[in-house]
Amino acid sequence: MNLRRFPLLFLTTFAFIVGGCEKASQTGPDEKVLFKTIEENASSVEKRDVDGVMATIHPKSPTFATTRTTVSESFQMMKAQNLIFRVTSSDLKVISSSPEEAKVSFVQKTGQVDGDHTTPLNVVEGIHTLRSDDGNWKIFNTQNTKVTRLGSPTASAPEPAAAQAPAAPATPESAAKPAAPEEKPAEKSTEKPAPTETTPPPPPPAEKPAQ
Repeated sequence: MNLRRFPLLFLTTFAFIVGGCEKASQTGPDEKVLFKTIEENASSVEKRDVDGVMATIHPKSPTFATTRTTVSESFQMMKAQNLIFRVTSSDLKVISSSPEEAKVSFVQKTGQVDGDHTTPLNVVEGIHTLRSDDGNWKIFNTQNTKVTRLGSPTASAPEPAAAQAPAAPATPESAAKPAAPEEKPAEKSTEKPAPTETTPPPPPPAEKPAQ
């Protein structure tokens, strides 16, 4: 072997190893880790296990506390009415992944169990955003992109029990603005009626003498 070429060969090999390690450090988590969290989330909903559901939700999610409250109240209602739901997650696909965050699209199907029969209720399509919590990947928020309702459940069927992404509040026309105050009968006065606003208007300025 030509010893003069050995240092060059060593440096080339070393650069390849270092370069490979650097590239690997920039990749996200294994998809199996992400899928396991999502499947455990659905399984815990099916079992009506509040702690199990919350174990899959990132504690720093802005809706962590409200998610616990909502899930707890839903499960209490389901137990009181002896409702059993079958929940399955499928078609899981990683659409983006990095060391800090991963997004996984999903399809979740829910059905109401009655003896040996299961009535399909809804199919929810969406995207889970997961982030690491001390090495454990958990759902940070969930965006439902499509909800298809199939049956008429005895009670409202559960949708993905995850930290929902903040959404604009519903503003139906009847609730978009508060009702305008009733106008009093016109009186003989030179003052103009106060404008109708969503908040009490300030006192009108004194009128200037006519020029």
